[in-house]
This record gives sequence, C-alpha cells and structure tokens, in this order.
Amino acid sequence: MAVAKTTTSRTRSTASATTKARTTKPAPVKASVDATAVVDLDRVRKPFYAYVGVADLAVEKLREIPSFYSHGFSTAQAQVNQARGSVKSLPDSVREQLETIPTQLQALPKKARGTYADLVKRGHKLVTSVRNNPNTKAALKQAKTARTQAKGAATSVRRAAGSAEKVAESTAAKVG
Repeated sequence: MAVAKTTTSRTRSTASATTKARTTKPAPVKASVDATAVVDLDRVRKPFYAYVGVADLAVEKLREIPSFYSHGFSTAQAQVNQARGSVKSLPDSVREQLETIPTQLQALPKKARGTYADLVKRGHKLVTSVRNNPNTKAALKQAKTARTQAKGAATSVRRAAGSAEKVAESTAAKVG
C-alpha cells in the first residue's frame, strides 16, 4: 500500500504541485518518491489568447464584408481594364516574383511568430476587457448567488426527505 501527500500553490503567473509518496507496508521493494511540478501559467494561456484573438479577427473581417463587396463592385470594371493591360508584362512579372520566393520563404517563420504574438495580444486584450466588464462581473455574481441558492435548496430537500422518512418509519411502527 502507498501513501501520497500533495501540496499545491498558485501565484498570478505560476502553479506548482509537490507530491510525496511512499510505501507503508513491507513489500518486496520499499519506495519513496518526491516530485515537484511548476507550470508557467502565462505560457499555458498563450494558445487560449491566440485562439480568442483569431476569433476576434474573424468577427472583425466578417463585419467588413458588406462594405468590401459594395466598394468592390464599383471598382471591378477598372480592375478588369487594368488586368487587360498587364497581360503583356506578365512573363517579366512572373520572373521577378520567382527570384523573390526564397527570400519570402525565409521570412515566413519570423512573420508567423509576429502574427502569433499579435493574436496573443489581441486575445489577451479582449479577455481582459470582458473580464473587467461590469456586466460580466454582475453575471458572475448572479451565477454564484444562484449556485448558493441551489445548494441550499438541495440541502433543504435532503433534510425534508430525511424527516419524511423518519415520520413514515415512526407511523409504520405505530401501525405495525
């Protein structure tokens, strides 16, 4: 048989847990284990913030669609005329773009890190604004109150059921 004791602590940016375990009964092998794990919460939260940032960016882009299409239809004819003129210079343009592809590929990881960092900032900003919103705080307070009331109601029902059971048993004893 083994006994384990775990202690946990949390600060604003880290969480840690320490576990001490040992065998209690004589066994073929006696063992004792001490383990500590520390988690950097800021690092753990980054993917969540990036996810929220992507969702916020998607909503922003979706809101821009109506204005984009209304503006796009008005300039479509001008773009068609410009495209007809650029067909002659297309082979030279393709050659120039082929020469820049290796440089663009080397810049992609840095660009991806920058985009990820921007999404994390955007998500953190949104989460912070929602968290500090008075309506959110009021909703959380109402939810806590409702949970407390539900717990109280469950306790009352449990006690009433216990009382009803005792009354039924005493009545059955008197009758029986």
